[in-house]
Amino acid sequence: MLKRLETIAATTARQISILAFLFCVAWVPAKAALASNEPAVVFAIPDVWPWAYEDRDGIPRGSLIQVTNRLSELTGVPIETRLRPLRRALIELNSGEVNFSLLFQSPAMDSRATNVAQVMKINIMLAASADTDYPLTLEALKGKRIGYIRGAYLGDAFERDTDVEKVPVAVISQGIEMLDLGRLSAILASDHAIIRSLQSMERSNDELRFRKHKLGQAGTLYMSRRAPRSAVAEKFRVAIATMTESNELNQIFFGDAGRPEHDDAGRSIAQPPVQ
Repeated sequence: MLKRLETIAATTARQISILAFLFCVAWVPAKAALASNEPAVVFAIPDVWPWAYEDRDGIPRGSLIQVTNRLSELTGVPIETRLRPLRRALIELNSGEVNFSLLFQSPAMDSRATNVAQVMKINIMLAASADTDYPLTLEALKGKRIGYIRGAYLGDAFERDTDVEKVPVAVISQGIEMLDLGRLSAILASDHAIIRSLQSMERSNDELRFRKHKLGQAGTLYMSRRAPRSAVAEKFRVAIATMTESNELNQIFFGDAGRPEHDDAGRSIAQPPVQ
């Protein structure tokens, strides 16, 4: 009888251990699922190549998509990314339909949304075909056609200028093709967009000549004032500081291609031109 009782006790102990194990296994995923059910923060990302776009399989790509992916990975905050035309991204951020966006910093944006952190400083460049020789300044380009992306903030001087003919282009590669055809005298865009466009066209930086129009235009993480997520914004700010210190952001935007360092006369373009 004693031996039988010991056997029953041992069997019961094993069953309890198994049940406890199964309970733990079931409880951990349930806890994880509960955490993952927290509402994602929503980003409206301007659908402008090479910043953000969908590839042939409909998968979001581009430097801003890489940034949002890394922000989610570093902070553990789920992010829903919505690719939008630039104007719609601005409207959705202002209305509170989305929580965040990544945009060029401007006084107008600072008055409409909360400036969380600078992500990258992008130089705004005037570029023309290498076989031209006219000066690359707004004053010298008076009466000439300059291609640009509509809605992009390209500095106060360009915003105020009424002497040049401003020609909107869908993408910078279109502007480069229009330079080839003589339909534009110059394009005004970020060095990131121009360099990545040349790469996509399998063309060299040497096929264009450059002059720095605006030094260090800030690309900024903005938070909607009508749909604020302040605690999340602080996590993102810390993550951006970490990515800046490790040079990860610079690699995302420029890779190994680098930026043009000299103007068409061989002079350093480390300083902004005088307007």
